[in-house]
Parts: sequence; structure tokens; C-alpha cells
Amino acid sequence: MEAPYSGNLRIWEGWTAPALRGLPSSFHASFLAGPHSPAAFAERLFAFEALTPRTRASGKDDKAEPYSLQWYLNIENQRHRRQGRWIPRLLEFSKHAGETLLGIGDGMGTDCLQYARHGAAVIVCTDSAEQLSLIRRNFELRGLSGRFVHASPRVLPLEAASIDVVCMSSLAPEDGEPGPVLDEVYRVLKPGGKVLAVAPARYDVAFWSRLCFPLQHWLWSRAKPAEQEAARYSRHGLRRLFGKFVEHRIHRRQLHRSQVPHLWRWAPMPILERLMGRVLVLKAFKPLSAAIAVQAAA
Repeated sequence: MEAPYSGNLRIWEGWTAPALRGLPSSFHASFLAGPHSPAAFAERLFAFEALTPRTRASGKDDKAEPYSLQWYLNIENQRHRRQGRWIPRLLEFSKHAGETLLGIGDGMGTDCLQYARHGAAVIVCTDSAEQLSLIRRNFELRGLSGRFVHASPRVLPLEAASIDVVCMSSLAPEDGEPGPVLDEVYRVLKPGGKVLAVAPARYDVAFWSRLCFPLQHWLWSRAKPAEQEAARYSRHGLRRLFGKFVEHRIHRRQLHRSQVPHLWRWAPMPILERLMGRVLVLKAFKPLSAAIAVQAAA
């Protein structure tokens, strides 16, 4: 983990199977059909991190040498400027300079890296050594520093009340129970600290398509094998899940016109995205009253 990376690193061999455990179940279903050669797997990683719709044909952006600086830059360009323009603003990349930020969840550190670029002290924690290696390489290629912790988010090796902001890119551990992870997030956050969480939306474009066009969905499901679905959340369910936190604000985002049924494509995309976007973005705070409880326990 601590050894420097070779400047001429090419496609990694022999790590594909372990790396799959660090990715969400929805990613497994959507992108892992077909050959699992290193090159094919790198292409799937690119598509997952860059939020590239499955209907989109491969473009020139994903043709850089896998795991090179240009490859990571192409992912960042796709993720933050083309496919997910909402991400920099809602995840507040530029608002946490001088603060300590913890990143947990899926991905290759494309978002966490932006916080470091804007002056935050970034800690990344994951239980997948392969995923952590990808994240660390992303940082090193940009000349940015961070702390990379190989540990389960259920048992964070961090002091209580030591983190200003937690960014969670996923709420679904392998057993589907996010409760223990959220308990740890609450513990390590300072009173008044903020949590930013991204979660799949239950009432998204797929839900409304099934409801309004049941015949089309029936025909499609017969033509395609059933996909394994990740846990999905309503606004109410997300507030309940983060019940220990206060001042909840939830935004719905992430929708591509190609994913919208033709009858609805006349509507402006910002409206469609807020009505049937595929993800919910939650912002909430650890209550200041938690400081009183800590002082009483001491």
C-alpha cells in the first residue's frame, strides 16, 4: 500500500475478481456481462465512475491507457462536466477548505480528489485494498496528498468528533444494512459537522416508466434478464435513515435524456431531473447538542 507506483504502470493483472467486491450490486448487473479481461474491466470501471449511460457508445474519452493520468482526467471530465454537472455544486467541492473530510463508499476517488484540490484535508476509507489503490494512484498522479485507510466503514479507525465533513458516495454495504456505517459516521463527526450522502432514488424514471407504461416494461423484461437492484430510497426513507442528524435537505438529480420515455422528452431536462432523477443527494448535520452528551460522558 505504501510503495510508490511505477510511472509506466499499465493495465493491472490479477486484481479484477477482488476489485468486484468493492463495487455496488447495481454496477455488477449493468456492466459485468461479457469478458473480464483487464482491458474490458477497465472500460467498465470508466463507465461506472464517469456515469456513462449504457445506451451511450464508447467515445474517444475512454480510449486513454487505463489507469494513466489522462484516463483519470477523462473520467473527471465526463463525471463533472458532461454527465453529472450537478455534482460539484451539490457536493460542495469548493466550500470545505481547511476542514477535515472523510470519503467513504464506491468509486475511484474522483470526487474526494476535488476536495483536496480545494484545500481540504482528505481521508479516504474503504475495505477494498484494490479500490483504495486506484484512489491513491488518482491522487498521486495529480500531486495531491491524502490519507488512505484500509478498513471497514463499520469500524472506522478514527477518533470520535474528529471529522468536519463526511461524503458518502454509497449507502449499501454488501449485506445491505447501512445502519452500522451511519452510526460510525455520526461518531466521528464533530458536533455541527456535515454529512453529504448520495443514494439511489426509489421513485426515479424507471419507477414512473413501469407505472405509466406497464406493457412496455413487460416486453422489455422478457427481452432482458432481470438485473440485481441496489437498495433504493424515498425522501422520507432517507430522512428516517439519517434520523440522528438534523436540518435535512434532499435534492433529486442525475437523469439523461436517453433514459426518458419518448413521450416525456419534450419537457425541460432540469424539471425532469428534479421529478424523476435517479439519485437523491442528502445534506444533514450532527446536532450541536451532541457536544453536551460528550461532555457529560467525560
